Amino acid sequence: MIKFLISILMLILFNINTERKLSGFWESTDPDQKKYLIFNENGSLKEITENQIKNYRYKKNENFIEMELENGSSIESSFYINADTLTIQYFEDGKSIRNQYVRKKLAL
Repeated sequence: MIKFLISILMLILFNINTERKLSGFWESTDPDQKKYLIFNENGSLKEITENQIKNYRYKKNENFIEMELENGSSIESSFYINADTLTIQYFEDGKSIRNQYVRKKLAL
């Protein structure tokens, strides 16, 4: 569970195009894991997996994002967006782990 939270929290940002925004609906590209992220401009984040939904608060500051955890602590991370792909990278046991998400559009 902690590894899962860390994967969301350790983000790396190199936003080349200022029109590209973090807010939106993102789907994981990992075929073994169905996971969705919904970043809202009001600072809320929903993490949706097959069996649960978690809510977080986040703040963006230049190229970084600070996320508040359930226990009240926070983690500052960075992220990057290339075209419609969000890449989240973190380090675990000295290894770089990278998760990618593709922006999805919702038709209402």
